[in-house]
Amino acid sequence: MIKKKISSLLQSEYVSNISIQVLGTGIAQLIPLLIMPILSRVYNEDTFASYATFIAVSGVLSVVTGARYHLAIVLPNSQKEAYNIFLVSVYFSFIYAILIFVGISVFNFYFENLSNVRWSSFLIPLYVLFYGIWLSIINLSIRDKKFKINSFSKIIQASGNGFFSLSFGLLNVSSGLIFGKILGVFSSILFLKYKLNIKSKLKISYQDFMIIVKKYKDFPKYGILPSFLDAASLQAPVFIIGSFYTVKQLGFYGFTVMALAGPMSIIAVSFKDVFYQKIAETYNQEKFNVIRKIYKTSALTLLFIGIPILLIVIFFGEQLFSLIFGENWTTSGIYAKILVGSFVIKLIVSPLSTIFNVVKKLNILSMWQIIYFFTTFITLILAVVKFEVTLINLLYIYLIHELILYTFYFYLQYRTIKKL
Repeated sequence: MIKKKISSLLQSEYVSNISIQVLGTGIAQLIPLLIMPILSRVYNEDTFASYATFIAVSGVLSVVTGARYHLAIVLPNSQKEAYNIFLVSVYFSFIYAILIFVGISVFNFYFENLSNVRWSSFLIPLYVLFYGIWLSIINLSIRDKKFKINSFSKIIQASGNGFFSLSFGLLNVSSGLIFGKILGVFSSILFLKYKLNIKSKLKISYQDFMIIVKKYKDFPKYGILPSFLDAASLQAPVFIIGSFYTVKQLGFYGFTVMALAGPMSIIAVSFKDVFYQKIAETYNQEKFNVIRKIYKTSALTLLFIGIPILLIVIFFGEQLFSLIFGENWTTSGIYAKILVGSFVIKLIVSPLSTIFNVVKKLNILSMWQIIYFFTTFITLILAVVKFEVTLINLLYIYLIHELILYTFYFYLQYRTIKKL
């Protein structure tokens, strides 16, 4: 009986799709890891500090792109309705990017002395626009179970990012890492558009546009502000370190995040794509017991992926960073040994959070994101301002905070599933 269940699980479409995603993810994460030893010798700490700041600001702003409608593309049974949601998401992405551009222009005009990277700040709306379009297309591929194409798109994104970052670095372009990030996403968009055969002249009537906006209004209504706060919380260490510590320390931290969060986020997103599609499909079929089994299996799988990463970095992080990236980055290895636990628990819990979207419990998701925002900033600011802790101690405090909050997040997910 057990053998039959195991055999059935291994042969299931869900596991097959995960395997495709994991294979593509493995290749996609291998590419930046192979290139980073070169990037660490081409760019200095100041460059990685600027890149970390760009990613932090862009990461916070990009959660609003498309007004969060891209998350609804997977849900409807009608293909026409899914394409209409796709168009709504893309249109809102363009509008939002224009608003960001105007806001940055006004800020730079009135506060010129406060911005030492004025020209590169105009790359933020371009990245946010490309990222919004990419998210919309990715969700179309998830809906249609095009997981092979999805995996290849991530490989192309990682390859493009690495190739352009390295090329600009060799040409001594100071913002080469930023250009590489933008062009990597753009390369992936072109690939997805071609493989999914998305027509350039897709149209939606004003009436259909408003129907979609109203029908799925809960996604922007309950998603924008909490997601914005959640993203700000995730980038809180960058803002705090940049404000209270040295540029060099921010550069070391930024490099640590690039080395750890980059590969692990690709794993998380790839797993999340399959999980979201499968849970949405199963929920529409009202197979709630199956949802519970999928959730438990997924959590255990992510745990088994995360444990080897955790152990390797804890025991060999400092030596690995020094050996692979150069002795200049030993400090980043020390930071990695402290922070890897926070990255692993996010790897396990974050991909499963789409359960709230599927069962339409966005209020629970919003509640956690708001709590996470306030506790993160209050904890870090108190540690720095009140107790004047060193950066190493601040990272330990941040680690403890992440372990507590993400354990609570996991509890909320599991409780939601048990109530189905």
